[in-house]
Amino acid sequence: MRLNMGSGEDKRPGWVNVDNRPEVNPDVVWDLEKFPYPFPDNSAEEIMWKDSLEHLSWRVTRKALAESFRILRRGGRLFIQCPDLEAIARKVILDPNFRYGDIGQPEAIGFWVFGRQDPQPDGSFGGWGGFHKAGFTIPTLRKLLEEIGFVVEDIHNDSGTNLLCYARKP
Repeated sequence: MRLNMGSGEDKRPGWVNVDNRPEVNPDVVWDLEKFPYPFPDNSAEEIMWKDSLEHLSWRVTRKALAESFRILRRGGRLFIQCPDLEAIARKVILDPNFRYGDIGQPEAIGFWVFGRQDPQPDGSFGGWGGFHKAGFTIPTLRKLLEEIGFVVEDIHNDSGTNLLCYARKP
């Protein structure tokens, strides 16, 4: 089994796509801030958190990754892609002239750090809609994964504003 956690509209064939929003038609509708996850111990060969871990509260990211460790079989692989707050700080926050399209530096900081924050159907900005609730740097993500028991095989910046991390359960 391969799990795509927080799949959204990025549904992948051959993967169990998990998301809390029924409207994106995931294979499993599940709130990833609720534990335990509905998968048996040692049952997955791969778990992917692509552009989704940062949407969980910082209060539960350790638990979410510990659940991933529980679910992965020995030798199972974990992939995480998430914003790199150090790269964002260098690119956006520390450059007073930074622009992202039509968005100038004051608003661009909010966009890059806190997410898109898409308007909801009622015009408000509450609920899901690209809100970032957690953030990581290479050292903090590495430390967190190693404390849980993962072996970090590679963690690097993608030459932009994302971290790419490959880890395994020993």
